[in-house]
Amino acid sequence: MPSPIQVIQDDRHAHGGPFYTNKRGQVPPLVTTDFVVHDEGICSPRFIRSTIYSVPCTPEMLRQTALPFALCISPFARQAPGESALPLSDFGEEGPVRCNRCKAYMCPLMQFIDGGRRFQCVFCKATTEVPPSYFAHLDHLGQRSDKFQRPELCLGSYEIVATKEYCKNSVFPQPPAFLFLLDVSYNSIRNGLVHIFCSHIQSILQELPRAEGEAESNVRVGFITYSSVVHFYNLKASLAQPQMLVVPDVHDMFVPLLDGCLVTVQEASVLIDSLLEQIPAMFAETRET
Repeated sequence: MPSPIQVIQDDRHAHGGPFYTNKRGQVPPLVTTDFVVHDEGICSPRFIRSTIYSVPCTPEMLRQTALPFALCISPFARQAPGESALPLSDFGEEGPVRCNRCKAYMCPLMQFIDGGRRFQCVFCKATTEVPPSYFAHLDHLGQRSDKFQRPELCLGSYEIVATKEYCKNSVFPQPPAFLFLLDVSYNSIRNGLVHIFCSHIQSILQELPRAEGEAESNVRVGFITYSSVVHFYNLKASLAQPQMLVVPDVHDMFVPLLDGCLVTVQEASVLIDSLLEQIPAMFAETRET
């Protein structure tokens, strides 16, 4: 039985440093080894790893080995310093190019045939027509002329701009929201937690996530306070003051309003400021625990 510590040390010595993915048949470094991936057409082992790399040629032989055969997929794995960020491919409204039979996405191993008008899937060997908007001529080696201009044709790992067909009910998802729940019972008031929350939440709201290049965040926020009952607040921009809606039955909870519970900080900044000033005063005399 080999020593695990010795195996780890040997792997660090043999595979530490640059790791090029274009060499077929090579075993990737262990996760305990510090290495820098250079994507040259095969997916980085940081994103996909196999449990075994010497695969039996038949299912029966695989069963006899009693070894688990699976893929460990980590699409959001953290990359090491020195590795290139994943490029983004935008296929437009038509969406990503895929195999008609097995739905595999375009990758560097797809073989283009018939002058570039079709491609053969590397996984199921089916042929698929190339959309007119994606067509490019082939060179004397059978490679597309735009191979190194498209990440999906030269890299094993890339990101894709999703279209509506990849979203639930073919509708793009709404921006995320933060719902702040504040305990306004007697103990929270006495300990000063309510005052601390209301006096510091504004600085938190100024640091909400925002899209790259955008000056303002489109993340929506809402506020709920609770003790023996639950209080919802309507922060619709057309209101002069925040409105409180009380749900007394905590065992049969529901949201008493459809619009105004979640708002962006920009559209309701005045109402949010007013609410945060009012909350400590509204519950200052509470005795509910």
